[in-house]
Amino acid sequence: MTIYALSTVPGKSGVAVVRVSGQQAKTAIKKITKKTIKPRIATVCNLYDSNNEIFDEAVVIFYEDKKSFTGEPVVEFQTHGSLSIISKILDELSIIDGFRHAEPGEFTKRAYLSGKINLVQAEGLADLIDSETEKQRSQALMHYGDLVSNKYFFWSNEIKTCLALIEASIDFSDEDIPKNLLSDIRKISKKIKKEISDFLKTEESSHIIKEGIKIAIIGRPNSGKSSLINYLSQKKIAIVSKKPGTTRDILRSEKFFSGIPVTLIDTAGIRRANDEIEKEGLKLTRKALESAHIKVYLGANNDKTPYRGIDLNLSKNDLVVINKSDLKKKHNLRPNISISLKKEKKLKLFENKLEEKIKNIISTNTGAFLNKKRQKNHLIDARNSLERISGKDLEIISIHIREALKSLDSITRETDNEEVLGIIFGKFCIGK
Repeated sequence: MTIYALSTVPGKSGVAVVRVSGQQAKTAIKKITKKTIKPRIATVCNLYDSNNEIFDEAVVIFYEDKKSFTGEPVVEFQTHGSLSIISKILDELSIIDGFRHAEPGEFTKRAYLSGKINLVQAEGLADLIDSETEKQRSQALMHYGDLVSNKYFFWSNEIKTCLALIEASIDFSDEDIPKNLLSDIRKISKKIKKEISDFLKTEESSHIIKEGIKIAIIGRPNSGKSSLINYLSQKKIAIVSKKPGTTRDILRSEKFFSGIPVTLIDTAGIRRANDEIEKEGLKLTRKALESAHIKVYLGANNDKTPYRGIDLNLSKNDLVVINKSDLKKKHNLRPNISISLKKEKKLKLFENKLEEKIKNIISTNTGAFLNKKRQKNHLIDARNSLERISGKDLEIISIHIREALKSLDSITRETDNEEVLGIIFGKFCIGK
């Protein structure tokens, strides 16, 4: 079947692109333009409906078989972005024999099935389309390009070398097995195991780049938590009040630091709860603390015990901050920084320190991170298979090596699992 779909964002726009892919793509050109156009040359054409009436003027580009994104003949109609024009061309394509509307991700799926891209690249492309920050774009591009795929191909080829060594020994008797054969196999498998384990460790950094960092602001009532989150968010999302217990729920605000999405969590003031609603707020606070990457412990300068009732279980990523530095000091603590939200003192310095903590959480590794659970599971299976290599029985060793090879090859090409393909490509938008 030849498929078609709107490939630009639905709605009114300056230009809309309708894409057609399949062996009958040329038919769409003849039916709608009444012309024969040369491949890869942008050609201005009138568009005709089934009544032979012109309904638009468009730029039409034809891509030959095996020279397009999908690996099939492809036509792109670049029309004016009028809703009526888009609807008209889609209607005209729908009445052509052998044509149907594309499913989500079907163009990319055809690119994969034709060998134009592998599964890792397809997943990278999906992430590239969804990227909102520079770091997300950069990571997605590494997966869409050859960097990550080549890593998997290298490991696969190294394992194939082990199999070749075993195959070469088949003609030898047990006594005549080359002296270094088992040593070479173990050496290669140990090296790959370590590299896989190191790559698996990058998953957390990848998750942070995609999903962001959670920062919980913790402190006693009236320490300035709500004011701080309002300042960092550059908008008023929290009620500022002198009355204790005003914040009873968790308030969240999202922003970006160094290209990383950050969720700021304004927790309920830690104090003895007086009612059920406030108790529930404190329960949510504790849950937020468990999931937070960074905890900002905020105390007040005019409080003798700024952190009374708060468990200062500090990690290297946490900050101890004293607010209200414009008021008389009543404590003897040495925080990471003293600020004044009211007087706007040292707030920029505080932001810089927070940004440093965020950068420290992200791996210093400038390469690609592991970013898909599917890939992770196959890598774990491959590593587990390599870990089973022991003894001197080459037949048993070859079984474990083949299992590892199968797991690695499944990362880039799941030819026998239609369900997996459906999950991967179903996440794309229609037209891609």
